Amino acid sequence: MGIQLEQRSRHLLLVGSRKGEKNMKPNDWLSREQARRDSFKLLSECYYPPDEELGQKLKVLEPQMAVTCEEAVQYLHKMAEALESKDVLGSLAIEYAKLFVGPYKLLAPPYGSVYLEGERKVMGDSTLDARDRYHEAGVDISEGFHEVPDHIAAELEFMYFLIFKEIDAMVNGDIDGAVGQLNRQKAFLQLHLGAWVPAFAQHVEENAEDEFYKDLARCTSVFVKKDLEESLAIDG
Repeated sequence: MGIQLEQRSRHLLLVGSRKGEKNMKPNDWLSREQARRDSFKLLSECYYPPDEELGQKLKVLEPQMAVTCEEAVQYLHKMAEALESKDVLGSLAIEYAKLFVGPYKLLAPPYGSVYLEGERKVMGDSTLDARDRYHEAGVDISEGFHEVPDHIAAELEFMYFLIFKEIDAMVNGDIDGAVGQLNRQKAFLQLHLGAWVPAFAQHVEENAEDEFYKDLARCTSVFVKKDLEESLAIDG
């Protein structure tokens, strides 16, 4: 599906001292931040309609998640096991549509504004704030992405982008730039993903018939919660 959040500049990238990283050796820090980055990206891709590549994405995601959030790995195991069943993609596609697409009432709307602003509102002020944060960071929504800016896939991928920028800045000796990207991550987690993903995950758990999407929601929720907690512990 490709990158849905497109860079205006390709010479950008992300660190401050997150919880658990203060005394890390440089190579350990780099490996952990790369795992964080890739976990956000691969989780994002799990929120697109299920396809034949889904199993491979989970296989790649599991070792990355083991580095960043071990608690979430159990849910990835269950998801991978579910994909071993014959013809499972068809039933997952139906479940995906019921939960996240429609055409009738969405059982678990994947939009931040629904949970942040109440009344199941789509394209609210929080949506515009997410869009503005993308633009300020040098990111645009791809023309091929036919969803609003605060769709969970877009917000997860934005975190991937910010961590990518953090790593690039750090390895190029731009400490101030890296810290700036960490602060962007912290603010976005506080005001967006970290603020609404728990409620979204609860809606998925209450309404999904298939355990696959329940486990995806659980995985996402514990991962985002842990990442938020660590971001809040950043020095400075």
